[in-house]
Amino acid sequence: MMTDQTSWYWQKMSALCLTIIAAGVITAGLVYTRALMIPLVIAIFFYTILAQSASLLHRKLSFPAWLALTVSILFFALCFSGIIYFTVNSVGGFLKGAEVYRDNLLATASDLVNNLSAHGVALDKTSIINYLRELPLFDWFKNFGGQLFSLASNATLIILFIIFLLIGEKKAIPGAAVNPTVQEMLSNVSKYLSVKLVTSLATGIIVGLILIFFKVKLAFLFALLAFLLNFIPSVGSIVAVLLPAPVLFLQFGFGGHFFVVLGLMTATEFTIGNLIEPRFLGEGMDLHPVVVIASLIFWSLVWGVPGAFLSVPITASIKIILGKIKHTRVVAELLAGRLPR
Repeated sequence: MMTDQTSWYWQKMSALCLTIIAAGVITAGLVYTRALMIPLVIAIFFYTILAQSASLLHRKLSFPAWLALTVSILFFALCFSGIIYFTVNSVGGFLKGAEVYRDNLLATASDLVNNLSAHGVALDKTSIINYLRELPLFDWFKNFGGQLFSLASNATLIILFIIFLLIGEKKAIPGAAVNPTVQEMLSNVSKYLSVKLVTSLATGIIVGLILIFFKVKLAFLFALLAFLLNFIPSVGSIVAVLLPAPVLFLQFGFGGHFFVVLGLMTATEFTIGNLIEPRFLGEGMDLHPVVVIASLIFWSLVWGVPGAFLSVPITASIKIILGKIKHTRVVAELLAGRLPR
């Protein structure tokens, strides 16, 4: 017959094993259903933004419920259409000068080989030039149309999900959530998305102005990427700075303009991401920085790039749910970086 201590230990071990098994099954399900789950989760977050903006118009400007929701949807659709239009035009303008940029790349490489040879470093100039000439760099840009088609397909599914969410809502303007857990989740996610949206928009605008001032090709596209990548914690800003580097090299080589533009972009990302944004977020999503990085890695492995964008709000929502359940409250405290009592 088992003692009380043995029984307690057995129950804890059984609960731990079942939790690990359940986590593995859920993760496998998320990977298997990613084609459907990613648009659904994105639609839920977009719906949250639409609902919050519509509620703001309804409360602050006394818009009728149906009008506030309609204005929010039209504004969202207009912004999305504008992004697609300017992105396509930006890529098209870059492709028109593809041969010029290829010649600049070859000329820069030739000058670099000559300089190295003058300092006693012998390189096979012909082999290097032939290798660069055969690089499929510009073919990658030409395949951008296929990527846009894929994006449009996913966007259509996201829009359908948003429409069904709106249809399923009994009220045009959702009020406070009845369930306090859902209310807390919506409040945290809404605050996070609102702050991220404003700071990301500011980052995109400043980066765009810097690139336009120096007449960098694909300026709008890189500004758009800076806006989007700001939603990815930690590594997003680094990637946003490094992405324009090849185009800067093709245009300016390793001259003064190359380092000035990269320096200004780095200063912008650092100032907004490390000084301004934390002041508005305050405690943020109540997640430890290590947990933020771990969640970024996990959701990137599960859902790829969309998972990286959604990692923080998804993890924060899971933490809130775990905090409301007695047996998982310890895990929620650990995710926040606090040792459970």
